[in-house]
Order: sequence, then structure tokens, then C-alpha cells
Amino acid sequence: MARKIIDLHTHLGISSTLQVGGSAENVLRILDNNGIDQAIISPIPGYEDPNGVQDSVAQNDNIAAALKRWPDRFPRGFGVVEPRHGKAALPEVDRILGELGLVGLMFHNDFNGMTLDSPAMFNILERASGYKNVIIQAHVTHMTVLEPHFMLGKLAKAFPEITFIAAHPFMDMTALQAAIELGRNHPNIYFDTCISLHHLSPMEKAVAGIGEDRIMFGSDCPYFEFCFDIGKIEHAVLSDEVKNKIFSGNAARLFRLED
Repeated sequence: MARKIIDLHTHLGISSTLQVGGSAENVLRILDNNGIDQAIISPIPGYEDPNGVQDSVAQNDNIAAALKRWPDRFPRGFGVVEPRHGKAALPEVDRILGELGLVGLMFHNDFNGMTLDSPAMFNILERASGYKNVIIQAHVTHMTVLEPHFMLGKLAKAFPEITFIAAHPFMDMTALQAAIELGRNHPNIYFDTCISLHHLSPMEKAVAGIGEDRIMFGSDCPYFEFCFDIGKIEHAVLSDEVKNKIFSGNAARLFRLED
């Protein structure tokens, strides 16, 4: 059956790991080829920043421009600041959440080189917490010292007024169990399905452990041509109602996209 799909995990830009393919036009081509209707976009992790904060500014301007040009396809976007820029990054937090009107911030600490629970991260989130309905998309991996799941739990506990999205949290069975534990302990954390493992019923386990209302589809566009993550949900032993929530309903509610 045809389903509406909203992708929570789409990046725009050029990075050290993706030299071509990150333009908005190419992202739209990939989304179209995979039947993805809309995407919540964020700057691409690993972008080079020899000019410091000004390079983050350029990334955020790129997201804002895409939202303005393609509002029907890119209805919401995240901005980015680098915690290693320290206090110099804080005015850009204000611009992202104020002037640019983006919904929140994206972090991938394996690229920025500082732990997810570093003091610099707390300073950034303290600044962001002064705005309403802020959403933080934080990549997590259990195989790293910079962004393991438990560090996201520390942020969620410290900032209960902020909604967090754990990005690619189900990459293997250990990560899946860590994500389920996060979900049980922190109701302000949502989870995307990006790069999930495909054996041992991960979607069914995630829904059983976290609940059907906090799991949302994510693809990791533009790092692929064919999105295998759609099939992992479509072929899971879940009701159509639950699948529709994961593919679009939960994101529409969280990002206030309902008709």
C-alpha cells in the first residue's frame, strides 16, 4: 500500500566523507526515486570549517534557503553549531532558533571531536533551552567514546524541556538495547530508524520496548541511491497503523505538520 513518508534524517552539503551529491537538487532526486515525500533536513556532518563559526553560518544559511525554496518537500530544518568553537558559537544558536526559524540543532560528535556530554554541549543546550519547542537531533553510536547512548540520556535528564531525537540508534543489537533503555528512562527522547540492523526483528523490538509513538523513519540521505530502511519497516510484523505512525504520523505530530 502507498504510504506517506517523512524522512527525519536527511543531510544537505559537502563534507569530508561526501564530496559530491549533497546538493538540495540531488537530495530531492534521491527522495523521489525512493518514494519519500518530505524530509526534515540538517547540515551534513563533517563539513570543513577553517573559518570557524562562519562555516557553520554558511551551512545554516544553506538549510534556510532550501526550506524557503522547497517548503513542500523540506518543511522543517535543523541548524548546526560546533561545540569546539566554545562560547563563540552561542550567537549562532540564537540566529538559528530566532532569525532563521529552524526547529533546533543537529550534532554528530564523532565528527566534531567532543563528547556529547561535554561542558561545551551543556552551554549550547542551555542557550537553546531559552526557546520554545526546541528539538535536538543527536547522533548516537555505542561503539564510540564521543557519542554513546548514555551520554544522550544525561542531556535528556538535564534538559527535560527539550525534545531529543536519537539519530541512527539501532545500528546493532547492543545499540538497540541501549536505545530501548534510553526510551524507558527518558520520555523526551524520540528515535529514528536510520541504518538499523536488519536481523532479529529490530523494528518489532523497538516498538515493544519504546512504544509506537516515539519512533520515526530516517534514511541518511544522500549517502545511498536505494533506501533499504523503508523495507525494514514495511516488512516488519507490525500493524499498518503502527507503520503509518513510524513512516509519517509521529513526525507530523512532533514537527507540527498536520493538515
